[in-house]
Amino acid sequence: MTECAITHVRYVALGVRDLSAQREFYRDEWGLQDRASDSDLQYFGAVESTDPFILRLRQADSDRLDLVSFAVPSASDVDAAAARMRSQGVRLLSEPHESSGPGGGYGFRFFDHEGRTLEVLAEVQAGPARTLEERDWHPGHLSHVVINSLDIEKAAAWYGTHLGLLPSDRLSDVMVFMRGNSSSHHMMAIAHGPYVNVNHVAYETRGIDEYLRASGRLMRSGLPCVWGPGRHGPGDNTFAYFNDRAGFVAEYTTALQSVDDWSAWTPRVHPITPEWSDQWGTACARNPEPFLGKPDLGVFEAPPV
Repeated sequence: MTECAITHVRYVALGVRDLSAQREFYRDEWGLQDRASDSDLQYFGAVESTDPFILRLRQADSDRLDLVSFAVPSASDVDAAAARMRSQGVRLLSEPHESSGPGGGYGFRFFDHEGRTLEVLAEVQAGPARTLEERDWHPGHLSHVVINSLDIEKAAAWYGTHLGLLPSDRLSDVMVFMRGNSSSHHMMAIAHGPYVNVNHVAYETRGIDEYLRASGRLMRSGLPCVWGPGRHGPGDNTFAYFNDRAGFVAEYTTALQSVDDWSAWTPRVHPITPEWSDQWGTACARNPEPFLGKPDLGVFEAPPV
């Protein structure tokens, strides 16, 4: 097992057919901050995050996951990861180099075993950040990303071998929660699905009150909540899932479990029961279709930028 240097998911990039509609949704409805844009790209940040951006949207021919970017502390961590993956036969899309995106940085990209484009990136220039005030509903950070896989055990093993991510918990035989080099219960999860695609992207709010304000704001506007508001068992975090304009699922969450001493932690297998999936019993009936999505047409096709 590779020792993990990854601290968090730095950003998620989506290819979208209607960039204008998605820009409007994530800025005006979801509450992200406009950081940079041009005719084909839009970068969004979050209030409390020092990452220069946490979401990138690109005008594309299909709605797809462009890439997931993982943060490591230093250029030496990037070089070590690239050398290790090269020796292990991972298909690199680039050698480590200076990034041209907002905030710059040093990193490289590669395919995972199912064709997703991934990135390891370090030494970006910190973006503007401030502490969220009480009752401010805006998302403060990118919390985690969940992907759908045809074989969650094979996928968990791949991410463990090549990136060093470790299982923190499991949800029966349908989901594996993966942690990195931080106290967060998970930064990523792998769910069983019929296709290779993205399940959802989660954004963290200041606290329970602000999470409910963010969720209620969208529900009051008429946007249906796919599932929630509620509180999960695994990770103990709150959840409220909504569809964006392209059908991708975005989640408001908060209070994700923090583990101070992983050496004393034993991964658990959580049951799939209404009482544990939705501890409070407040969530609307689950409709699995938005989480299953459609086959990702970007598999083994790296984004052009």
